[in-house]
Amino acid sequence: MKNLMINKNRYSLVLAVLICLAMSLSACSSKQEPINNLANLTEEVQSNGAYYSEDEWNSVTEELGVIESELEQYKNEYTNEELREIGRLKGILLAQYTKYYVRSITSGVEDAMKEVEGLFDGFLDGFSKGASE
Repeated sequence: MKNLMINKNRYSLVLAVLICLAMSLSACSSKQEPINNLANLTEEVQSNGAYYSEDEWNSVTEELGVIESELEQYKNEYTNEELREIGRLKGILLAQYTKYYVRSITSGVEDAMKEVEGLFDGFLDGFSKGASE
């Protein structure tokens, strides 16, 4: 009977330890999940961002907003190392978006310059024809 009681206590202790371990592991994975999502998004953008359309960049922005909300839930639990990694990943995303934005502005400026050249040519043509009449 005494052996049965000792085994029951050991079983209860082992069960309690396993439950605590499972709970702590799930807490770690849940706070790590937004970092993993951010890393996955960053990797995807680094690989394909140069080819993204404006709509795709809008989708990235929306996804980043969801990840930001998840990160906010655990902000007090992150270590300094985790916070640096989060910042590094956000920095990569910002750099990729900046490259896209600069390309789109450059393209817009080039188009505007072509239009201004045409406008100027048209103005001169119109003015010179009007002067001869």
